[in-house]
Amino acid sequence: MIFNPSIDQKIECKGRSKCFESLTLQEMDILEQSKLIVRYKKGEVIAKQGTSNSDVLYLQDGYVKLYKEFSNTRSLSMIEQKCNFIGLYGLFVETTMQYTLVALTDVVVCSFSKILFESLMQENNSFALEIIKKLNTKTLNTFNNLFNSSSKQMHGRLAWALLELTQNVFMDNALKAPVTRKDLAEFTNMSVMSVGRILREFADEELIELSKDYIKILEKDKLIITCKNG
Repeated sequence: MIFNPSIDQKIECKGRSKCFESLTLQEMDILEQSKLIVRYKKGEVIAKQGTSNSDVLYLQDGYVKLYKEFSNTRSLSMIEQKCNFIGLYGLFVETTMQYTLVALTDVVVCSFSKILFESLMQENNSFALEIIKKLNTKTLNTFNNLFNSSSKQMHGRLAWALLELTQNVFMDNALKAPVTRKDLAEFTNMSVMSVGRILREFADEELIELSKDYIKILEKDKLIITCKNG
């Protein structure tokens, strides 16, 4: 479902985003009047790797998965939560998307013109600085994800993934249905079979509670030790 919002509709969560707080009232009105709101159902592709990269995407509600796709496989690089920009990587240096975005839950996305966004960054130094800070944070997170998903042994990788997703993405002690075993496998560069086996081992050791609908952290400190030693 796509619709053009009326002027009185506001970009939700702007109070949480220093980027939006840096804009003047006039600049904010320009964004409000030009934005396009798009709703996606769980599992729908928001942006496809290799397609035109002409819009700035802001996740207003829900969760999305960011994939890097290869000829015969794909790697889950990140899961983003609401109140985050999800289309900034390579936006100003590439004309095509360098990754694929998929709705992990039902989501609401605000779409802004890249040309308008660039203009606001040129005219408002504080806004530009906040965008740069967000890009730097995302870059560091990507490096950390790459390190943790490739340098650790399998038990350490999965412990890291469970801690990362529960603490820093979903903000919940339980990892619920939207994240599948396949997602965990792609996030950790492991097979689905290995993920299932190690999850059962963690459950047998009572580090987690395992259900078909959720994975609940029971022993956070022990998982942290497993992550560090892995």
